[in-house]
Amino acid sequence: MSGDQGVDRRVTLSNDKISVTVLAGRGARVTNVRNVIDGREWLSQARGATRAVRLESDATFTETDHCGWDEMFPSVDACTYPSDPYLGMSVPDHGELWSQPWDVVEETESSLSQRVRSSRFAYTFERTLRLEGATLRCDYRCQVDAGVESALPLLWALHSQFQMVEGTRLALSGRRSTVLDTSSSDNVVAVAWAGDLVVQRDVEPGSDRMIYLQPDDDAEDATLVDPSGSWLRVAWDRSFAPYLGIWADHGRYTSGPVMAIEPTNGFFDELARASDNKMVTLFRPGEATTWWVEVTLGEGAR
Repeated sequence: MSGDQGVDRRVTLSNDKISVTVLAGRGARVTNVRNVIDGREWLSQARGATRAVRLESDATFTETDHCGWDEMFPSVDACTYPSDPYLGMSVPDHGELWSQPWDVVEETESSLSQRVRSSRFAYTFERTLRLEGATLRCDYRCQVDAGVESALPLLWALHSQFQMVEGTRLALSGRRSTVLDTSSSDNVVAVAWAGDLVVQRDVEPGSDRMIYLQPDDDAEDATLVDPSGSWLRVAWDRSFAPYLGIWADHGRYTSGPVMAIEPTNGFFDELARASDNKMVTLFRPGEATTWWVEVTLGEGAR
């Protein structure tokens, strides 16, 4: 456990299998997830030095130090809020949590609990990171104020940008023949699923792709596997987050090939669109909503 005080404070959790570093002061961004045994760093790094500065609440995510793992909430794409009591209020790009200062509630050598209060909507968002062997367990809790008059549609998506080496492939549990290419939200097309996804093979250099699994797809986890056998698996609470987005970048926004595994409770990236289609969670005033994500590291995969 380490770090300085203030917006640039970093906290490191570690054991003999995994090391995790968090930029605790700004956005609670996870900046490093490293396999201690083989030295593999899984999270993408900034093109330059990570800028640990306070940001404007309406900052554009892609114009900042685009790296690491953030929590996107209450939307991915910028939009206007779709219902009362916040009808028409702006929702920032990639949500509002990544640019806000978070409080540290509790920390130990192997766990970190943080909390942030929305700067514009009446909710409190909490996340606890805990190391359990080679697994990083993430427990989430969000509660809308009891005094709010109606349930709020709020969209969460994990934004964990993992850096790929040559030949790293994404494998998904379950079976499917097609996925949805949503790179253009106005032209969503079903494309064949080849059985895996490789950034260098499936994304043109200098561009990116956004893919969603079909809404009824039953994938329960997603695994990245290096040619060396080092691997990372993401599993999530499908009772809360039944959808999965996959963002693959081949140098458009990020430093080197990157793949983001994005379980989410909304379909798909824009809160207003997901709400209109009744495909997003309603958070009821005074009731805590909880969910979880697990990231497990290993080596020796074929």
